[in-house]
Amino acid sequence: MQLILRTVGKESQAERLLRQEILKLKQQLQTISMVDQFASYAKVQRKINALSQQYKDKAMERSVGEQRVRMVLGGTLRTIVGLLCVWLIWEHRSDPVVSLPTNLVWPFGPILALPSCEVGQISVMIWLAVVRTVCNKVNTALTSPRTTPQRATPIFNPPPVSPTAVPVAPPLD
Repeated sequence: MQLILRTVGKESQAERLLRQEILKLKQQLQTISMVDQFASYAKVQRKINALSQQYKDKAMERSVGEQRVRMVLGGTLRTIVGLLCVWLIWEHRSDPVVSLPTNLVWPFGPILALPSCEVGQISVMIWLAVVRTVCNKVNTALTSPRTTPQRATPIFNPPPVSPTAVPVAPPLD
C-alpha cells in the first residue's frame, strides 16, 4: 500500500518547478538590501508569497488525492479480508483448528467450540477472533509512541502548612 501511495502521491513536475522558483527568489531576496531597495525587495517578497501559496494549494490537492486512495485501498482490503473470513468460517464451521483435552479448556469449552465444534475443540471463528485480537495488540504495542512511566500520585495531598501563624480576628458581637 505504501508503494502505491508513493507512486500516486509523488511531487509533480509543476510542484517541483514552483519549489525551485521559490528557492531562487529567496536567494535573490537575500542579495537585495531591504533599506536601500525597498520597492524591489517588496516585489520579490510578494512573488515568493504568491508562489508559496500556489505550492501549498498543489500540495493540498496531492494530499487529498492520497487520502482518497488510502480510503479506497484500505476499504477494499478490509472488505476482501472480511469476506475471506466469512467464507473461511462458513466452509470450516464444523472443523476444529485445535483439539485439546476438555480439562484444559474447562470453563470456556463451550464458548471456544462455537458455532458447531465439540467441547475441547477450538473453532475457526474463535481462532480468527483470537488471532485478530493478538495482532491488534501487537500492532498497537509496536506503533504506539513510547512513554516514560509516571510516578503514582498520592490519593490525598494535604495542603502545605504555613510556617507562620495567621492571626484570626475576634468575632464581632
